[in-house]
Amino acid sequence: MSMSKTCPQCGTLNDDEQKFCTSCGNSLNIFPDQSGASTRLLTDPVSSDTPRDPNPIQRIIIGAGIAVIILIIIFLLMINSGIAGMLPLFTTPVSTRPTATPVVTSYIMVETPAPVPITTGNLSAATTIPDTTLTSPTPTKAVVCPSDRRACGANCTDTMTDLSNCGACGVSCGSSQVCQQGRCMAKCSFGETNCPDGCFNLSYNAQHCGTCGNTCPVGLACNRSICTPPDTTAIPTYSG
Repeated sequence: MSMSKTCPQCGTLNDDEQKFCTSCGNSLNIFPDQSGASTRLLTDPVSSDTPRDPNPIQRIIIGAGIAVIILIIIFLLMINSGIAGMLPLFTTPVSTRPTATPVVTSYIMVETPAPVPITTGNLSAATTIPDTTLTSPTPTKAVVCPSDRRACGANCTDTMTDLSNCGACGVSCGSSQVCQQGRCMAKCSFGETNCPDGCFNLSYNAQHCGTCGNTCPVGLACNRSICTPPDTTAIPTYSG
């Protein structure tokens, strides 16, 4: 076997069948040039010892992850420095909502008494503490009464004649009394009228003639509720 191919890279002799130098791996192919002379291609072949990338997709994913981390860091720096607020991307649109018109309600508030504080100095484990939870006041409607009536609680009453509210709300008369002109007075017999100083027959009482307190002048008598001169008709007597 003759060795006629000389490697132009390292000068090693190779067999005619060899395409690459057995010593340095240089290409032994000969290409003719335009002048007719033969020229060897001095390109380095791909060495079998050169390591190849085992997983190029994994390197792409790692590179993309690093790029995302860098973008997040830049975004956080922009927010901390206030630059992000100046960009149109971060502006929040302001929506205009109609303003609700407040409704005014008229009512009377009833004050709720404040809870009495409970001292816990002498309390034991068996002591029951009453519930003093505050309750919100309940609005009540005001009672409107006629001019001749008075509001007692939720009712309108005549305090001049009402036995339960005689003269004022809450003033009650006894079972043997009546409410007259806002005063509790004793009940009178049939034909008598209850006056401030007692029961009288207004038809024949000279101190209360016709009405309570109407006193007849001296010399006049009360006859059927009218002050008139006394009857002086002499009763005839018969002798004989």
